[in-house]
Amino acid sequence: MPKAQPESLPELRKQLDLIDRELLECAQKRLAIVSKIFEAKAAEGVSLFDRERERQVFERARHAAKEVGLDPEVAESIMQALVYASHGLQQSLGQQRETKADTRFVIVGGKGQMGIKLSSWLVEQGFTVSALDKGDKLEPAAFSAADVVILSVPMSEVVRVAQEVGPLLREDALLCDINSLKSEICSAMAESFGGEVLGLHPMFGPTVSSPRRQKVVACKVRDGERSAWMLGLLRRLGFEVIETTPEKHDRFMGVIQVLTHFSTMVMGRALERSGVTLDETLPFMSPIYRVELAFVGRLFAQDPELYASIEMDNKLGPELRRVFIESAAELKQICDEGNNVAFEKAFASIRDYFSAFSSEGMLLSDIIIDTVVRQP
Repeated sequence: MPKAQPESLPELRKQLDLIDRELLECAQKRLAIVSKIFEAKAAEGVSLFDRERERQVFERARHAAKEVGLDPEVAESIMQALVYASHGLQQSLGQQRETKADTRFVIVGGKGQMGIKLSSWLVEQGFTVSALDKGDKLEPAAFSAADVVILSVPMSEVVRVAQEVGPLLREDALLCDINSLKSEICSAMAESFGGEVLGLHPMFGPTVSSPRRQKVVACKVRDGERSAWMLGLLRRLGFEVIETTPEKHDRFMGVIQVLTHFSTMVMGRALERSGVTLDETLPFMSPIYRVELAFVGRLFAQDPELYASIEMDNKLGPELRRVFIESAAELKQICDEGNNVAFEKAFASIRDYFSAFSSEGMLLSDIIIDTVVRQP
């Protein structure tokens, strides 16, 4: 039998173009379903983004790729692009859905970095935003038309400001703050103002480019229609809202902020006193060291007043710093004595504590390291 002639390059490319077209049509069909999912989420009042659901999507994609003979990494990359497109669509739909763009905001401390960031996002949605800052008189007229007032001032001043602002607000207004601690300021707002009060804590800095998937902790102090609307607005803008009590918030912030930032500051101080300059270490820099250095450098590029407040104002701070120092001293002694048995025992104990997070920790750190090694 004569040997079959191979298909020509133009014919093969034509087949490829048809498959590419089918892929794009499938992607569009997927986005059409995403639009319906957005409506269902809006009706139920849930967050736009679901991290656990996304993990399941990626895991199924990797599993299906193995079944059809495709590289799982390629499959996950495709799904990441599709999920990212879904994020953008849902965020856009959420912004279009906004029906109270006539709501008027006043941000006290609105000319600070975080105040400017929040103001820019709200103005983008068509809201009227007035910014008051240090030196501006808190006149009743500035608040008489305000529907929502947000306190964006340092923790050292926020209680005093809340006491001054509260009596100036309309009864049907909403009073919020965005401080890193909640118990004291939530109580102060509730005492100074008889209307709705909502404590908020954005778990990000003013350098983020988008609200998409950024976390905001919310403490309902005195709930009502405006509070519910405000939380809905945050979710529609793409924020992930975590509701809790002021007491639980401050307890968790002790670990998430106080302990973490203290550890980072100690690392920075130790590097400073090591006798070796950073420039000298750069040629030998491993990806892990570069990542560690990035987070240390990031902290010291920011406002010391903010970190002083985070570190010193949380009542759990002294206890957590004591635990840190004792843990460091214990591990120092083990290493100084060359006690391998004690080292392995301590290592195993810590490993058990991290067991539920280990897989995610490896995955996230691999992603970070892969990104870092691509940088010049």
